[in-house]
Amino acid sequence: MRKPEQTLQALAVSPGIAIGRACQVKGGSWRYEEPVPRTLAAAEIEPEIARFRQALEETRRELSELQKQLKEHLNSSEADIFDAHLLLLADARLLRDVEKHVREEAQNAAFAFYTVIERYATALARMPDEYLRERAVDIRDVAARVLGHLNHERREAPGLDDRRILAACELTPSETAILAPHKVLGFVLENGSATSHTAILARSMRLPALVGVSHEVIEKLSVDDKLIVDGYGGRLILNPEPRTEEAYRLKAAAAGKLYSDLQRDSTLEPETRDGFRVELALNLESAEGLPEMKTVGATGVGLFRTEYLYLGAEGLPDEEAQFAVYKALLVAAEEQPVVVRTLDVGGDKLPGSIYFVPEANPFLGLRGVRLCLYGRPDLFRTQLRALLRAGVFGNLKVMLPMVSTVEEITETKALIAELQKELTAEKAHFTPRLSLGAMIETPAAVLQIEQLAREVDFFSIGTNDLVQYTMAADRGNERVAYLQQMSHPVILGMIDRCIRAAHKHHIWCGVCGQMAAEPLYTPFLLGMGVHELSMDPNSIGLVRRVIRSLFLHEAEAAVAEALECRTAAETLAVSRRLLERVAPEVISLLSSSGN
Repeated sequence: MRKPEQTLQALAVSPGIAIGRACQVKGGSWRYEEPVPRTLAAAEIEPEIARFRQALEETRRELSELQKQLKEHLNSSEADIFDAHLLLLADARLLRDVEKHVREEAQNAAFAFYTVIERYATALARMPDEYLRERAVDIRDVAARVLGHLNHERREAPGLDDRRILAACELTPSETAILAPHKVLGFVLENGSATSHTAILARSMRLPALVGVSHEVIEKLSVDDKLIVDGYGGRLILNPEPRTEEAYRLKAAAAGKLYSDLQRDSTLEPETRDGFRVELALNLESAEGLPEMKTVGATGVGLFRTEYLYLGAEGLPDEEAQFAVYKALLVAAEEQPVVVRTLDVGGDKLPGSIYFVPEANPFLGLRGVRLCLYGRPDLFRTQLRALLRAGVFGNLKVMLPMVSTVEEITETKALIAELQKELTAEKAHFTPRLSLGAMIETPAAVLQIEQLAREVDFFSIGTNDLVQYTMAADRGNERVAYLQQMSHPVILGMIDRCIRAAHKHHIWCGVCGQMAAEPLYTPFLLGMGVHELSMDPNSIGLVRRVIRSLFLHEAEAAVAEALECRTAAETLAVSRRLLERVAPEVISLLSSSGN
């Protein structure tokens, strides 16, 4: 008996359309689970430590080979994902802690390693920042390989007899990387996000991927189930009717042609039909992603996250180490603007011991600029000194995260002035004028936006957190996911208020949250007069197409209509009607749900 067609909504993290049979992946190549503790005899301790070191060496060799294979099939920036894995294996503090545990507790290396590494992973998994939370997956990924060697256990990668759509609760970066792209059509996952390294690899492989599919759905899939993965609109269709399948085959063909056109359009200016220009910039986690800036026609870096500097190596990055990274980034950007966000982590203890006081609610605790000013001003001083020195090598702009008060800005400016005096006394080269901006993520910042505008050189609106804090809904909690409404009239009104204040005080305003990457919201942001949109490189083509399809007065009319709406659905209907008229090829890719 034929199963009925069923359509589910998920989060699209890699574009494309896949049609094919399912292959359910149970677990991974390596298992990450707590080993059974075993007490060692005195004579076993040093051999056990030697066995641990051998497991690390075998893991390094495997990851290096995997990285080499990726460089042959993909580009170097994707292969560099495994640099962090290799750095973890060389972290002297981690290794000391494990060996100390083996010696002092007389416990087996597998249990000691798991105990230590899980502290790292758990701390990261509690971080408010999505990018940092996803790094917990990376840590557990490499840890599973080490445990596999210690326990002499492993699972083989799924053997595929034909091209399949892989369905799993989770795929780690290394599990994704070893898959043969010619045997995989796409991915359907329960866990993950757009910033996960697995999603990045899926995009590089040009394979559509969805995350956020329920555990129950994945568990019930069998090899007899046919799936359609819509990596544009975020839809998963189970056992599609023939007419649905044919419609998606036509959609896939049209999408392929559109994306070919978008690649050719990468040299075109991001401006409306009547000449209003919006800068399109990249969100980056490391300098390795800079080559894509030219490939997609971006005009700078709108958000450079600095947190990864604090995650891998032993201890905390000193001034010279940070200066080298910032200098290299600015030189490679060739005078294009680079917005560097200062350290944005919460109060939980991270690898490197950034802060030692546990937070009951890290989302509302000592995080972002609060941590830098009042928790670890020594870290802030080091980072600002490095940025001041690097600023002479390019077009640097520094952005403060989680701003809630004017005092946070004025105290930072006073600290910068103090550091400039220090550098002058040391006869060091530094930029005398550091462009300073505020990341607008809290309702408090919006409510005092006029006062903030008098103190900074630019705003950048982080829409992900702005929605979270305004709607009082944890964006990681599926039970309140319905409140993650970027298009709610209240949210649009707050963004409009920020951009108006920027215009009034002659500073620029950008958007660096997910809203910037969504073509459905582009008309609203254009109509409000935004100066810059910063996003992942895969989103720039569609956003540029929308910008170039519009007259500014059309976008302004859409904003005026949207601000009179009552619900998020009503505002999205305004945008859809406009895009159906001016850019039907774009709207055809998007989900009717508005995601």
